[in-house]
Amino acid sequence: MKRGRGSFGKEFGEGKPAGLKSPSSAGMSDSVGSSSSRWVPVQGVTSIMDLPTEEGKVMLMDTMAEALKNGATNPTGAVAVIKYGPATYCTAVACSSCKIPLNKAKILEPNDETGRDPRIVCDFCAATFNLRTGERITSKGGNGIFGGIAKALFATQSSDNLKVYALGEKDGKVLINLD
Repeated sequence: MKRGRGSFGKEFGEGKPAGLKSPSSAGMSDSVGSSSSRWVPVQGVTSIMDLPTEEGKVMLMDTMAEALKNGATNPTGAVAVIKYGPATYCTAVACSSCKIPLNKAKILEPNDETGRDPRIVCDFCAATFNLRTGERITSKGGNGIFGGIAKALFATQSSDNLKVYALGEKDGKVLINLD
């Protein structure tokens, strides 16, 4: 499939990373705002053409989803969206270790620890995560801007995983699953 062409449903269809599915196949009711679903419209995206098409580039995307908003650190409910191979991944906007936005994070090829899944490396503290699952991995992708100094000074010393989200499309609207 050519990048930026075709339907969003097909792009997230066969061969997609586990956990990414269309809202209709996930049991979403016809009402986008249904209380029985955690699929919510992404307010900042008007079409699939707004999603990244450049391989391995991190794009921050405002969702305006109330559950993701934080007045001090994330007032627009932003998430990080990355295109890698045929898949599009969506993660929390900030590294779970140092809380710095991932807009300059590096995307690395899969390794033995992640199997077929690519890795995302925080450019500040060098925390490394499986891009599909968000699981923190032990292999390092680099030293970050200041290496261990930044991690010691600014990191929360958290070994939490990186939050990942599913994206989908229904009735021409791009949606994010907050479960």
